[in-house]
This record gives sequence, structure tokens and C-alpha cells, in this order.
Amino acid sequence: MTHLDRDTLALVALAELELSPAELEHLAACPGCTGELDALRRTVLIGRSAGSVDLVTPADAVWGRIHSALGLSDAVAAPPRLAEADLAGGDATGGDLAGTAAPADGAAAPTGGPDPAADGPVSEPAAVVPLFRRRRVWLPVAAAACAVGVVGGIAGGAWWQSTRAPAPETVIAQAQLDALPGWTASGSALVEESADGRREVVVDLADDAGADGLREVWLLTADATGLVSVGLLDGSSGRFSIPAGVDLAEFPVVDVSAEPADGNPAHSGDSIVRGTLSGL
Repeated sequence: MTHLDRDTLALVALAELELSPAELEHLAACPGCTGELDALRRTVLIGRSAGSVDLVTPADAVWGRIHSALGLSDAVAAPPRLAEADLAGGDATGGDLAGTAAPADGAAAPTGGPDPAADGPVSEPAAVVPLFRRRRVWLPVAAAACAVGVVGGIAGGAWWQSTRAPAPETVIAQAQLDALPGWTASGSALVEESADGRREVVVDLADDAGADGLREVWLLTADATGLVSVGLLDGSSGRFSIPAGVDLAEFPVVDVSAEPADGNPAHSGDSIVRGTLSGL
């Protein structure tokens, strides 16, 4: 079969899609698709942990290096924050924001369009790219950006979040996490709900069990026949958003599993710790 579509891999990395048996077989035998999925999963993991990053305003020299590396015009040489300040000042004082003034002799002001009488060759119009092709190219990136707040605007978004007063949170459920056969780890989990209704599950392991491999946090039904992945655990503790449509009364079990780096989004069947939430 052909390589897996990037849209599909992005949704798998976000735990929003499960692959078919044929797709899983291809993924296991294709280093290219496996590598791309691993890279997308790392992006998701970084994005989910970005809320704890303290960011600072970059120096003006940073924009200078970006400007030089991209070969931008002199019109955008000033750092964006300075350009915005100048723009606000010009608007307040009636400067150049109103456009080009009309000449004193009453001649019409330039409109900015091409001058048929001007010397030199006339450039051909740019090729038109169908809209559906542009949507197709950006869909995987857009999916990841919407889900985890990364890809492009992560720095500004994390800085903006850091300036806001944290919303009050209430613990609505908690669980003791006990080791499953073959493991000696233990830990705890609790569910916090903010004033605006957002819920997060906070997982803490008493030791960093299985730190050398991937560990994934799940919400399971009581009989373990249904499951929802909420993210990869990096270190001994982590905080994960619970999807709005998940009913914790239906998925009351918190599970941390050891996962092989094989690109398979399904549960490995090798759980490290597990516990049932109380207080729901």
C-alpha cells in the first residue's frame, strides 16, 4: 500500500484516530511513516507541557537575525513590537496611516496599480493554486496546532497565558494507583475542575517507573473494554486535559501503560499502575 496520509498520522498522534489492521501492518514495516508519527507525537507532548514554560520577551537582535535569514525587505526591518508602537503613534497623530496625500496641484494620487506607460517588462500574473490543494497541505499542521497550541504561535500563546491569573480549581475525584503484575511502582491521580468547566487529570508516580520508554496515560471503563488516551507521561508526574465529551462516570479508571515505540496508537496491554477514581 502507499504511505500513510499525513492527515491520518496527525490524528493518530493526537489519539483521535485508530489505524486499520492494514495501516498498522504498513506502519510496522515503514521507517518513514514510523519516524513521521514519532515526530508528531513529540510535538504533541511538547505542546501539552508548554503551559509550565516561563517565556521572556526576545531581544530586538532576534528579529534582526530572522530578518536577515529570510531576506526580508527594509520595510519590515524594525522589530514587530517597535513597528506596532510606531503604527499606533502614527494613527494617533494623523501621520502616514491615512495613505498618500494628494499633490498640491490637484493631480490624482497614485493608486498603487501598474502604470501601463512605465518602462520595463510587465511580470506575468502568479499561478493560481486551487483552494482545496492549499487546505490539504496545511491540514496536519492545523490539526496539531488547534489541539495542543503549538506550531507557530506557541511562544506568544504561552506568554499570554502566563500573564493571566490562574483560574481556581477544585479537586472533584482522586485515586490511588497500584502496581500491576510485573511492576513495583505506585502513585496517585486526581481530577481538577476549573471555574470554566475545564477538567484535568494530574498523575504522580512514587518512582519514575519505566522512564526509559514511552508511558501513556489512559482513562478506562470499569471493565477495561473502553479507553481514552489523554497523553504521554514525561517524568514522574504530569497534567493532562480531559476531553469535554468524556464522562468520568463511564471512564473512572486511570491507567498508566508502558508503550513500545512502534507507532501503534493502541494500548500495549502492559499497564504499570492503575486505580479507580472516587468522589465522582
